[in-house]
Amino acid sequence: MRNPPWWCFALLLALFGSVGGSAAQNVKTDRAKDYDFARLKRFAWKQNHLVTRRHPEDNQSLDQAIMRATTRELASKGIIEDAKQPDFYLFYHAGPGDEGMLVGAAAPSGIGNLQPPSSNPDTILGGPNAGFAPNVWYSVEGRFVFYVLDASSNVLVWEATATKKWHDPQKARKNEDKEIRQIVSKSFRDFPPKTKK
Repeated sequence: MRNPPWWCFALLLALFGSVGGSAAQNVKTDRAKDYDFARLKRFAWKQNHLVTRRHPEDNQSLDQAIMRATTRELASKGIIEDAKQPDFYLFYHAGPGDEGMLVGAAAPSGIGNLQPPSSNPDTILGGPNAGFAPNVWYSVEGRFVFYVLDASSNVLVWEATATKKWHDPQKARKNEDKEIRQIVSKSFRDFPPKTKK
């Protein structure tokens, strides 16, 4: 029996390498220098912006799941939600087109009304045919930017940008709570940053 040609092994390697459920998250953080993060013990939510191709009620449910996971993650670090006396405000943008804001600068006026730059359906999480071809492999890249705004100065003091590519979006959606917990956990892993002495 002859050995199979070399390209058969290359094809198998490519298939096994691309059929995975999801790639690891990539998280980048930025922080204001000389800011005392140790004093951040209470937070309140500002309006989040979530752009997907889902129905509005599904979006609302997803938003609540992200907020719940974030609140739990912060509670595990001793930071509690307190809408009446927050030390900082927290909000996120998720979807395409958010390049982040400048850390260390005052937040723009109307921060609660900010929208991610792109709401074009052709660019939203998977493109115009996402979800309409269940038997075809496609991938979706998600982008989450979490913001921390000092409550007294209105200065953006910290942000984390998490990106993740899902090679099997249907599988990822079935494990959505787990995916959200992983993204939130990784995004807030080093929050609050240690104060440099």
